[in-house]
Amino acid sequence: MAVLRRKKTCFWIFFFLTLTFASVFLIFGIISRHTRQDEADAVPWKEFPRSPRRTLRGEGLEGSPQVTCLVVTSPGHHEDRARHLGAAWKHPRPPTPCPQTFFLSSAAHPDLPNVILSNYSGYEDLWGKVLHGLRTVDPSSAQWFLKADDDTFLLYPHLLDLLAEFDSSVPLLLGLPLVFKDESRHLQVEYMSGGAGYILSSPAVRLLQKTLLQECHLPGLTSYEDVNMGACMAALGVGTGDTRDSLGRARFLPYPPWTLMREDLQHHPDYRWLQRMSKFPFNFGIEHMSDRVVSFHEVRDPRDFYALQYLTNDLRVLPKGADVPFTYPEL
Repeated sequence: MAVLRRKKTCFWIFFFLTLTFASVFLIFGIISRHTRQDEADAVPWKEFPRSPRRTLRGEGLEGSPQVTCLVVTSPGHHEDRARHLGAAWKHPRPPTPCPQTFFLSSAAHPDLPNVILSNYSGYEDLWGKVLHGLRTVDPSSAQWFLKADDDTFLLYPHLLDLLAEFDSSVPLLLGLPLVFKDESRHLQVEYMSGGAGYILSSPAVRLLQKTLLQECHLPGLTSYEDVNMGACMAALGVGTGDTRDSLGRARFLPYPPWTLMREDLQHHPDYRWLQRMSKFPFNFGIEHMSDRVVSFHEVRDPRDFYALQYLTNDLRVLPKGADVPFTYPEL
């Protein structure tokens, strides 16, 4: 009988523990659903502002800007980032994102063509890796050279549209302008965000390859590759340009769209640096996102990368009145 009572006691203890855990999970699920709904309800209605000019300049036209892309990666991200970017960028149908693409890495990979190998492997060696890549390319092979990361999503037609505004025959550095300040060294450098991607004109690359200035060699002014590039370009007399759209919105973006459209992140500690360091006012919210955006940074899940690629490049919206499926091969 004692054994039977102990079994019954254990059963009821187990039953009540199970019931308690189930109740906790149920309550947590209800709270989570309400929280997500509350967040959705808190999103204010916004009318999305669009640029007055709707046609893209340069896309598919003879004489379009010639661009070479340098994608910084490493063996640790060949599988989860770089090869997915490469798969999307070698799409056979124009406009192919950066037909001339080089990957900057310390090792080769079968799914990555045109790898520029260097001995720089760690994040702290990024400045050396980028310098090595830009010193390796032929400046006469393109008018513009884009440096991007392996988690940077590029809208190539918008890049061509932007570059049509600038003269590739003069030394230029383009991108999202930020300002780095080091009060202890009385140092202030205007530079372009490395994550969002920056562009050098062919003459700027020529100057970079010829220079022997200390500012353009390791260890550089700081441990940040993009800050060093800004200081280097300034020392070489390379100019900058305003890459904002006609409504004053940034076109090179350091975060993915699902982050930038959240107004509640405007003053979040993790993103406060952007308002503090941006040369121009930077605001979160859908109305502040350009419809001419060139790049998004930190797109690190391959599924997100392919989703953006599908929505911006592969999805073929039927023209008004069309009566054939979008999968029809002649479209």
